[in-house]
Amino acid sequence: MQAVIQLRGEVDMRETVEDTLSMLNLHRVNHATLVPETDAYSGMIAKVNDYVAYGEPSLETVKALVAKRAEPLEGDADVDDEWVAENTDYDDVDDLARALYNENTTLREAGLSPAVRLHPPRGGHQGIKHPQSEGGQLGKQSTEDVDELLERMR
Repeated sequence: MQAVIQLRGEVDMRETVEDTLSMLNLHRVNHATLVPETDAYSGMIAKVNDYVAYGEPSLETVKALVAKRAEPLEGDADVDDEWVAENTDYDDVDDLARALYNENTTLREAGLSPAVRLHPPRGGHQGIKHPQSEGGQLGKQSTEDVDELLERMR
């Protein structure tokens, strides 16, 4: 599974890149989504590489993301153990997060919004004009870097 976080806005962006971000359910800056590792998603991520940070998150990060920032498709209820038990096939948030992490389900299949709205990173970005290889924050990130970025954005 990959966590994809949009870090740059859509000003002066090519229309094909905008469409690809839309297909990834990333409509605004500081939104994130969890996608499976398939060839189709890999191609989409490669196309928007200059506007997003992505990488494989840890299970603990997925649990925290679902518990703190996930939103139901309908209504405005908090996603807690009670909501998960009533509206999904899972017993609690940990089971749902584990299923997401193992790619057994998706956010939309679980009745959650596929886009996760995040807070801007506390302490600021490390640079959104350069890829990670040049000291920036865009592009492929290690598990530790994705976890750290998502932690600062929760």
